[in-house]
Amino acid sequence: MKKTVKALAAYQAELPVETVKAKYGLQHLARLSANESVYGPSPKVAQAVRAVSDDILGYYPDGQATELREAVAELNHVDPQHLVFGAGADELIELLTRVVLEPGSNIIIPNPTFGEYAMHAQIEQSTTKKIPVNVDNGHVDFDAILDAIDDKTAMVWIANPNNPTGVFETTSSIKRFLDKLPANITLVVDEAYYDFVDEPDATVAPLVAEYTNLVVLRTLSKAYGLANLRVGYGIMQDPLYSAMQAVRLPYNLSTYQIAGGTAAVLDQEYLKKNVQRFQVERQKFQDFLTKNKFKFYESQANFIWIKVGETKKVGQKLLEQGFQVNDRLNPEWIRIALGTPEDNAELKLAFLKATNK
Repeated sequence: MKKTVKALAAYQAELPVETVKAKYGLQHLARLSANESVYGPSPKVAQAVRAVSDDILGYYPDGQATELREAVAELNHVDPQHLVFGAGADELIELLTRVVLEPGSNIIIPNPTFGEYAMHAQIEQSTTKKIPVNVDNGHVDFDAILDAIDDKTAMVWIANPNNPTGVFETTSSIKRFLDKLPANITLVVDEAYYDFVDEPDATVAPLVAEYTNLVVLRTLSKAYGLANLRVGYGIMQDPLYSAMQAVRLPYNLSTYQIAGGTAAVLDQEYLKKNVQRFQVERQKFQDFLTKNKFKFYESQANFIWIKVGETKKVGQKLLEQGFQVNDRLNPEWIRIALGTPEDNAELKLAFLKATNK
């Protein structure tokens, strides 16, 4: 067994909703820990999945996800041959590290950020350099990342908006960074939450055509409400595109994933309606935090990163009141996903109680 794998700790998922409700005697539990969409997917997704004929069960699915590929390419105005599909963005993160990293190389990430970047680097026997975000506002320190580059640096990862901080970096900022980044270093911009951004020009996807070392990742798990279906994609050009297609399992998306994912992508009206709901609730909750003098980073995602002090203590008090949040990422900061308007209203009262405000 690889030493790097032996040293890994398994991901600890939240307890099932019914288990938590039974344990604490709850009638209702708001699951606000995994940044899922409380509104779920477009009704057209279930219709599309149900419409798949049982006759296909004995045959492999379309290995190129052609229907989904065409829908995504049209939506993003990108070349269909720049798209690699996976079981969520997670599979693509795994494949990118497999393709790019070698033992002894290193990656650079902001800190804090999504844990899978460092985890997969460790599996590939690479090290991770963590560059703290700006303590005042949570923004990425691009200059410090550039200063940290050495001859072993192979990748830089930027989640935008960042998870868990929710902070958004402008396209112009990322382009300036790209122009200074050595061309042999791959920049991956993970746009899992970009749909929630209320600023214009929120994606760097159009830049992929200009930079061979740029990869943009997307998922249908968040704004599209398809966390259980597991559909993600990456936008990239050669040589990364051909290499990723070569290492990708040939039938990694089922016909059900392809059909459901396509229906979700085509129903942009449903997506925009739900995104607007989140944006309204996000502003209301941030106004509440400001009024009550909590420190937080301005979010452009469907969650908020809040400094609460004793994170585990606050998380436990919220859980006992029927709100499951993420208290496992930092000893002082807690991440809370936005729920329904009704849950968010109750959460404010529970939050004040849990923090003794």
